[in-house]
Amino acid sequence: MSMRIFPLFFSVVVAGVWAQDEWGDAPETVPQQTEQVQSEPAQDSAQVATPESSSSAEAVVAASSSSSAPKSREVPVRYWVEGDSVELEAIFVKIEKDTVYLKAPNEAEQKLFEKLQEKANNALQASNGQEVEEEEDEEEVEIKKDTAEIIMTDAVKESMAGESDSARAAREAAEQLAEDAADDFETALEKEDVRLKHAEIAKVEEEIRQREIQDSIEAANANPFIKIYRLNLKRLFNLEDNVMIDLSLSNYVVPVIVKEEKKMDLYPPGKANLLVVSNPAACSLFVNGVPLKQLAPDTIKNIRPGKYTIAVMQVLKDVEWWGSAVVKINADSLNKVEIPVQRPSTRLTLNTDPEAVEVFIDEQPTENIFPHYMTDVVVDNIKPKPSVNLYFRKVGYRDTTITTEIKAYMPNIVNVEMTPVLDDLEFIEQQNAFNKERSQRRIGRGLLWGSIVPFVAGGVMWFLAERNWSDAADKKKAYEKSAFASEDTKKMVRDNHDLNKKGDVKGIVAAGLGALGVGLLTAGIILAF
Repeated sequence: MSMRIFPLFFSVVVAGVWAQDEWGDAPETVPQQTEQVQSEPAQDSAQVATPESSSSAEAVVAASSSSSAPKSREVPVRYWVEGDSVELEAIFVKIEKDTVYLKAPNEAEQKLFEKLQEKANNALQASNGQEVEEEEDEEEVEIKKDTAEIIMTDAVKESMAGESDSARAAREAAEQLAEDAADDFETALEKEDVRLKHAEIAKVEEEIRQREIQDSIEAANANPFIKIYRLNLKRLFNLEDNVMIDLSLSNYVVPVIVKEEKKMDLYPPGKANLLVVSNPAACSLFVNGVPLKQLAPDTIKNIRPGKYTIAVMQVLKDVEWWGSAVVKINADSLNKVEIPVQRPSTRLTLNTDPEAVEVFIDEQPTENIFPHYMTDVVVDNIKPKPSVNLYFRKVGYRDTTITTEIKAYMPNIVNVEMTPVLDDLEFIEQQNAFNKERSQRRIGRGLLWGSIVPFVAGGVMWFLAERNWSDAADKKKAYEKSAFASEDTKKMVRDNHDLNKKGDVKGIVAAGLGALGVGLLTAGIILAF
C-alpha cells in the first residue's frame, strides 16, 4: 500500500514545488501579450497609469497646465504599425512622452467598430450611386470602461482551451478501467491507483491554470495598454471624428467637444430709450447693422447708453433706400433722432469708438502712407467689392484689421470698438515714434512740392531778365552805329542803362528763387526719405 501512496505523494510534491516556483518568480505586473512596444523610451511607472478620462461630451476643453490636465475622451481608431501589412483596430487613450497608449476593444467597443464600418460602407455605396438598404436605427453603442472585465490574452485562451496531459491520461485510464473490468482484482487496484494519481495531478494542474488565468486578468487590469512608440506608427486615424491624429505631437489627448448655446443680444441691454423717426415713415430699424423687428417711428427700449449707428431702410420701387446716423445715447436725457432715407448709392460708413481713428483702405499703414480717412466718416461713391481690408490705427489703442464686403447700393455700416493699450508704455512710445517719423516725411513731401514754386518763379524772372538784357544790347548797337550825338542817341543810352539795371535785378531775384528751390528740394529729400 505504501508503494502505491509514494508515487502519488511524489507527484503532488513535484507539482506543488513547480507551481510555487511559477507563482513566486512571477512579476508583479505581467505584460500584456498584445504589447507592441518598439524602442520605447524609459519612463516611470507613474507615467504608465491609466489616464484620467471623461465620458461626457459637453465639457469645455481648456489649455493644459501644470496643475490640471485637459479633459479628454477615448475614441476608436485604426492604426498601422511600421512593418505590418494591415491596419488594426483599438481604442486611443493618449500620446504621452512619444508613446502612444491604446487599449484592446471589448465586446461593446467591437460593436461600435462594426457600426462605424457599416456606416462607412453605406456612405461609399451612396457616393457610387448604389442603393443602400435601410435598416432600423440601433441604439448607440456606448464604450464601457469596466476594468474588471476579463481581457483575453493568448496565454489565457491557451490555458482555458487546452487540456492537460494528466487530465487526458486520467480520462483514458478511466475508460481503460471500464474496458478491463473483467480482469483480476490486483490489476483493477493498480489501474485505480494510476487513475487516482492522474486525477490528483490533473487537479493540481487545473489549480495552476486557474491561477495563471487570474494572474493574467490582474496583470491586464493593472496595465491594459498597448504601447507603441509614435515614430513606429505610419498612421493613426480617429474613426469617431474622421480625422487623422497628428503623430508629430509628443503629448496629445483627444479633447472633449464643446457644445454651448450662446444667447446673442441684438444690442447691449440697459435702461435708456431712443426714439427713432424716419422720413418717410414705416422704415425698418437697424442698430449697428442688426435688424430689429420694429418700424420707425418707434422707440428702442432698454438700450445701454453709448454710441450706436442707427439705420433705417425702406423698399421703394423694388430698390432699398437707406439712411443712417451716428447717435450718442444718454441715460438721463431725451434721446431722439430723425433719419431721412437717401437715394440709393454705394457708401461705406465707418464709425469707431473712440473717434478720430486713422483709416487705411486696402493698404497697411507705413511711414510713407498717410491715412485715407479719419473716423467717423461716410465714404461716398465707393466701388462695390467682394472683399476689402480696412486698417484702423490710433495712438493708445491696438491696431485693428477688418475684412468686409462692400455691397452695391448699400450703406455698408462698419462699427469698430478699438482695444485700449493698458500699461504698455513701450508700445505707445513706438506708436508716437511712428507718428513723428511719418510727420517728418509728410513735411519733407510738402517741401518737395513747395520747391516747385521757387523754381518756376525763378525761371520766369530769369526769362524776363534775359529779355531786358537783350533789349539793352539792341539799344547799345543802335547808338553805337549813330555818327552824331543827338537826343535820340542820348535816349538810347539811358534806355540801355535802365534795361541793364532791370535785368540785373531780375537776374538776382531769379538766382535767389533758384537757391530757395534748391534748399527746399534738399530739405524735402532729407525729410521724405
